[in-house]
Amino acid sequence: MHRLLNGWGKKLYRVRWLIVVLWIASMLFGGYAFGKLTPLLSGGGWDVPGSHSLSASKLMRTQFAGRSDSALTLVVKDSQYEAGSSEYNAKLQQMVDRMKTEEGVVDVFSILDASEGVRAGMIGKDPTVSIAFIDMDMPYDFLINHTPDYQQRVVEQAQSLGIEAYLVGTAAFWGESSVQSQEGLAKAEMIVFPLIIIILLIVFRSIVATITPLIVTIASVLVAMGIVYLVAQQIELSVFVTNSTMMLGLGVGIDYSLFIVSRFKQELAKNGNQVREALAVTLRTAGHTVLFSAITVVAALSALFIVPIAAIKAIALGGIIVVIVAGLASLSLLPAVLAILGTRINKGTIPFLKPRASAKVSGWKRWTKSIMSRPVLFLVIALVGLIALAMPAKEMELSSPDIRTLPSDSSVRQGFSHMETSFGVGATSPIFLVFHNENEDLTTPSALAQFGALEAKIMEHQSIVRVASVSSFFPGMDSKVVSALFAAGEGALPNDVQFMIDRYMSKDRHTSIIEVQLDQFGSSDVGRSVIAELRDEMLPQADLPTGTTFSIGGETMVGMDTSEAIKDSLLPSLGMMLILIFIILVITFRSLLLPLKAIILNLFSVAATTGVLVLVFAMGYGSEIFGVEANGHIAHFVPVLLLALLFGLSTDYEVFLVSRIKEEYDQNGDNEEAILEGMEKTGPLITGAAVLMVAVFTGFSFSGVPPIQMLGFGMAIAILIDSTVIRMLLVPVAMKLMGKYNWWFPGRKTVKTIEKQPSGKSEGTILQ
Repeated sequence: MHRLLNGWGKKLYRVRWLIVVLWIASMLFGGYAFGKLTPLLSGGGWDVPGSHSLSASKLMRTQFAGRSDSALTLVVKDSQYEAGSSEYNAKLQQMVDRMKTEEGVVDVFSILDASEGVRAGMIGKDPTVSIAFIDMDMPYDFLINHTPDYQQRVVEQAQSLGIEAYLVGTAAFWGESSVQSQEGLAKAEMIVFPLIIIILLIVFRSIVATITPLIVTIASVLVAMGIVYLVAQQIELSVFVTNSTMMLGLGVGIDYSLFIVSRFKQELAKNGNQVREALAVTLRTAGHTVLFSAITVVAALSALFIVPIAAIKAIALGGIIVVIVAGLASLSLLPAVLAILGTRINKGTIPFLKPRASAKVSGWKRWTKSIMSRPVLFLVIALVGLIALAMPAKEMELSSPDIRTLPSDSSVRQGFSHMETSFGVGATSPIFLVFHNENEDLTTPSALAQFGALEAKIMEHQSIVRVASVSSFFPGMDSKVVSALFAAGEGALPNDVQFMIDRYMSKDRHTSIIEVQLDQFGSSDVGRSVIAELRDEMLPQADLPTGTTFSIGGETMVGMDTSEAIKDSLLPSLGMMLILIFIILVITFRSLLLPLKAIILNLFSVAATTGVLVLVFAMGYGSEIFGVEANGHIAHFVPVLLLALLFGLSTDYEVFLVSRIKEEYDQNGDNEEAILEGMEKTGPLITGAAVLMVAVFTGFSFSGVPPIQMLGFGMAIAILIDSTVIRMLLVPVAMKLMGKYNWWFPGRKTVKTIEKQPSGKSEGTILQ
């Protein structure tokens, strides 16, 4: 591979302009596509195949009017007049009439259409608040991208009428999440790019060398977004794909560029400014590191395809695309630009940042010597410190993103807040018990009586405040009378009552819903406990009509199913990840123990990072810095993504450091001297790269989108731990302790050092 990359470096010099032109064309397309990407993204993709929540969702979507994921609820509040008054109704009528003109709206059912009994259930404890049900025929994924526009028009019209009105529902939540995601991305970019420029100026100490990695990184991200755009036209991709792609793209793009440009500058100085030769050596060394680093990150992310959740796979796919593109750009576009610039890469030296007189930094050697003099002591101290940081990870609880992930001043959050105040906290996240019987009518007297008994038992639970079903519209009536009304057909009931009944009983009467409201948020521990009790005890033991099956739906059940699926696939994903990384590192280092050492140390790093993440975002120690409301949980997809990204990116530094140590060892055969030289020559660069990575990821931790903030913060902490405790301490002391066994590989030729002279220098090396 070294020979191939060396040859590619020489050939690339001849076609440098063609490569640059091709990348510019690709970048222009990527920029155009990026601008059109957002409408194609979805808030969905969290369904788990074969789960309770997916089964319930399918039945609700296909069997009930107004129960699809596309259904919305209009929340109206008039602080001056009570719902039902002529003044209130006049304003509500204007809201409803205009809402009916929106694309995709089939009908709007409000208190204006309801009789007294039905109307009472649509007016909250705050009599100035009422709700209206909006039936949509627009596909859910398409609606998500339109609800922010609908929301804006609703809010503006309400303000002109002197009232408040908001759209709420699953589509509204994910639509607002998409908006917040894009705004958070822009905010993160505003924080990240100035930091990157400042750090690159400090590292390279010249303007041209600073601009070059930025250009290549931006090109990588834009081209990757263009590819994501093409993929999004064919398959559903999560709204979080842009944030994760941008975050990872900036991180690895800058990282890879830093390695390539730094080595090119070194080789130029060493080879008397011979550009072509410097380029060939750069690709043979730093290019080799970048290639295997990219392969490792891709392998780590590929392991996420084991997770049976489309959104996770989409995020992983976005990461894979951007890493591949960044790797290709670093091995083609960047060398082509360097070939064109040549010695001009050092132009624009900053007056107050004088170039280093020497590439050697004696402080790194002194540090490495000091820790290698007491390797066991430093090994124990470092591992104990990492274990201490990891302790909070034992308390980690996963949950799905809910309304609390949105800013308190967002329209959707305010709409949900009014619902919680007027209809109860659990009104925004009810539990749906969906019963289905292929053969039997569920409106027979016996069936209605059985469901009535079940409802009564459910209401006995101390955390349940309301149970609604078809029986709710026939209070105190005998089941035989109710059954007779169903048998009489739709004309036997008032239109408004029939409308509400259709929300709880399917037209063919084979599917029925019991809606359960808690006194807690759906994603709370109590909510999950209630569902577990319903799923595992109460419903299986209930006396249901013969042949009736049940499934449980709603926000809480979706979160539980998703979290369980992620937990169940965590070990298989980790196992696949470790196997792939081990194989790649064995090929890279031609050693068995070095890859094993890298994996073990990475596991310590992952554990420590997870502990700090839980401490801040779940337990709330310092969460106010990020403006996040700690609720004791971590977004369910963050740990598994963090695991893959950390293993991939930490291997980046591992490959860079150990490759340089191996390069020195192959020359002198002295293990300890090779470690010292490798640390001295890569220490400053790894530190600079780590500072850049931490800056990028820290910027995303202030994005305002909690799941992305968790991921950004986690990665910043992970890189900080990896570049200090792991790479600058544990790696050298571990390699010191392993000695010659670092390089043991079956069938490999060993390197012996000839006796050292009194001066301490070796006369040469012998390959055996």
